[in-house]
Amino acid sequence: MDKYSKSIAFVASIVYFSQGALGIASIVLPLHLRSLDLSVGQIATLSSLAAAPWVAKIIYGLLSDSYPLWGYRRKSYLALCSMLSAAGWVFLVVLPPSWHCLLISLMIGNLGFAAMDVVTDGLIVEHSTRETSPVYQGIAWGTRSLGAFLTGLSGGWLAQHWVARDVFLLTATLPLAVFLAVNGILKEKPSPAVPAIQIIESLKQCFRLLLLPNLMWFVGILIFSSTASIFGVPFFFYMKETLGFSETFLGGLISLGWAGALAGSIFYARVLKRISPKKTLYWAIALNSINIFSTLLIFDRRTAFVLSVMGGILLCLTLIPVMSSAALLATHSGVEGTLFAVLMSIYNLGQIGFGYLGGHVYHITGVKVLILIAGLTTLGGLFCVKMLNLKYLKPAV
Repeated sequence: MDKYSKSIAFVASIVYFSQGALGIASIVLPLHLRSLDLSVGQIATLSSLAAAPWVAKIIYGLLSDSYPLWGYRRKSYLALCSMLSAAGWVFLVVLPPSWHCLLISLMIGNLGFAAMDVVTDGLIVEHSTRETSPVYQGIAWGTRSLGAFLTGLSGGWLAQHWVARDVFLLTATLPLAVFLAVNGILKEKPSPAVPAIQIIESLKQCFRLLLLPNLMWFVGILIFSSTASIFGVPFFFYMKETLGFSETFLGGLISLGWAGALAGSIFYARVLKRISPKKTLYWAIALNSINIFSTLLIFDRRTAFVLSVMGGILLCLTLIPVMSSAALLATHSGVEGTLFAVLMSIYNLGQIGFGYLGGHVYHITGVKVLILIAGLTTLGGLFCVKMLNLKYLKPAV
């Protein structure tokens, strides 16, 4: 059996743990924005726009794959992006709390982490073999989940007992840990640049494939699967301001959701992976709709507790089949990595779009109507699954 690289595994674990641990600011950030007299709709809009860097992941991948920075394709990009992310959180503290300053700060922070995610994925892929790939993927999932689980509850406590600026400065230390790990541990040989024509051909091939009917149906599935973001921010404030949940309890719900997601991943690995991919997609869309509608049943701490665990399980059973199908469709396409990155960017774009829409119509519809819209719209993915042919794509000519 091939041995995995301990240095790469350590750096990857720091990156993914830090990504999950961003939950340490997930409670205090929207509450801080609310204290600045922003409406729920404005906060939803700001959050959606600030997430835009996650749509451009393919650009970060192409840059790090093709153009070495200071002679290196991974190490230097990870160092630069970690500093960018830390700067974004520091800017939240030092810049005036205007709309544009808030948006710029959050976008810089997201840019840093989105690029770190892509570069780390590339680092793992290029050092993976059939034997070591499960080890690296296990590290990625496990450390990200651990970070999110630990910082859910602690983030809620910090939101209740610390001022926002101190939480933001604490959050800025997460990417700094990546910077220290990269410069102290990661070893990499200098790499030459890739010819520009090779990059252009990969992009052209990828977008030719996206125009194939089969892949267009899958894009529909990705968009329908992202509808829940339409009520994410409004429902957070519904729990805080209408149901009266404390910051600590809200953080605990996040941790419970991640615990449920871990249970869901185990159930998928033991049971659902034996079912055909197409049937699994049918189940995934149905469960996603049920999960969205179940949000309407949350009216006190007890129902929130139970449904947060169930929601984490169902969310995992929704996302894993969709992501697995995306990987299956990209296999043997000739541009596997680029095509998969584009599909994930489309999914992120769907989440941003629905979140932006929710922010604009919330004051008209209210949160419960948004939940109904999301639950019904998600079912549109069933038609896309019916039309989908889950076979390998052949390179377009």
